Amino acid sequence: EFSPMAKKELATLTDAIREITMITTKAFADNDSDLAARVEPLEQVIDRIITEIKSNHVLRLQHGSCTIQMGFVLSDILTNYERISDHCSNIAVTIIEVEQNSFDTHEYLCRVKEEKNSAYSQMYQEYKSKYNLPERNYIENGKDD
Repeated sequence: EFSPMAKKELATLTDAIREITMITTKAFADNDSDLAARVEPLEQVIDRIITEIKSNHVLRLQHGSCTIQMGFVLSDILTNYERISDHCSNIAVTIIEVEQNSFDTHEYLCRVKEEKNSAYSQMYQEYKSKYNLPERNYIENGKDD
């Protein structure tokens, strides 16, 4: 069984995955590029969450509040969630690129992430606030809820 904090972290990540799949599905079904544009910022937040969960797991291992065996399970879950998120990003970018009659996914992703004060940045901050993990100091002090 996962530790209480690992469960909270996974619940947050699961909520974000649920939202990205719903957005992507609706954007695809409706061929809605505006909705598809919401996927990439959320995908980046999901990547951030996964990185934080991995770091927190290492801290839990060091403090003895988690096991290596559960780490393997956690790693599998995180890998699969990341794949789901990446697939959603690929679908969303394709929707946008087809509408713009352009098929350079890499160029699109670089451009949208580089724009300062863009809609992307605003959505990223919105999702980052919405899917914020609990503070890390609970682990660093040897506590796991």
